[in-house]
Amino acid sequence: MNNAAQVTLNMHRTILKYWIIDLLIGLVLYAAYTITIMNKTASGNGFFANVLYFLDIVLNLGYSLLYLIAVAICSFTVFLNFFSKIRHHSILSWLSFSGAPVLVVAMPIISLWISTYDFSKNVMTELLIFSILYPCITTILYLQFRKKYKTLNGLASTDALDVEH
Repeated sequence: MNNAAQVTLNMHRTILKYWIIDLLIGLVLYAAYTITIMNKTASGNGFFANVLYFLDIVLNLGYSLLYLIAVAICSFTVFLNFFSKIRHHSILSWLSFSGAPVLVVAMPIISLWISTYDFSKNVMTELLIFSILYPCITTILYLQFRKKYKTLNGLASTDALDVEH
């Protein structure tokens, strides 16, 4: 196997590794969000309070499931770095890591801003906190990826120079 093929294989392994890390971070945040929303107790006694508590749990589980789906979809955008045009362009590469999560964060922010119900504001605030964490973490992951990419790209350039001489 020649050096260019080896570098390409290493780059593909690196992208796969960062996708797995991204997905695991998303799953950890999902678990933390689920634990956070489930650690609530009913605020009153009686049938009506129990019904509202049950509806709150169902609503929270729905948001939790949406959060899990959004994290899974957002993690797949890392695979766009398999395309060299995206991988070589730092802004496009950042968008593949954090662009989709930033757009997903915009939805809870707009919903929280438009919402007039106190009941949903509490749910949306928790969702917003965890939604903001994910793009921040993916940006850090992107910075680590770029550092690794520059190292692998530098090795490929050095190998190409050695072959020419």
